[in-house]
Amino acid sequence: MTEESKLVSKLNENSKTVKIEEGDLTSIKTLRDSYRTQTIKIGQLNVERILMNQSVEKLNEALQSEEVEYSEIQKKEQSLVKSLQEKYGVGQLNLDTGTFSPLNAK
Repeated sequence: MTEESKLVSKLNENSKTVKIEEGDLTSIKTLRDSYRTQTIKIGQLNVERILMNQSVEKLNEALQSEEVEYSEIQKKEQSLVKSLQEKYGVGQLNLDTGTFSPLNAK
């Protein structure tokens, strides 16, 4: 047999289909299934993160809106205090009795 024939024969031996043992096949399938399961879990967690980020974004928008409203209330308070001081002077207001006591009472 020539060297070339031996090489061809060797290649043919190496290219024969071999049946994988059942235990090895089971191990490979289990590993494949584990990858699939983990990939699905990672995907689900990423979707949850997206939804959480959207919720946080909405919460931040609502909070910002309420902070603007709070600032508007503060401006109204300052305007009212100024108006009342011009009308009644500086003093103490009792909301329960509706009375005003000037600080510089004479």
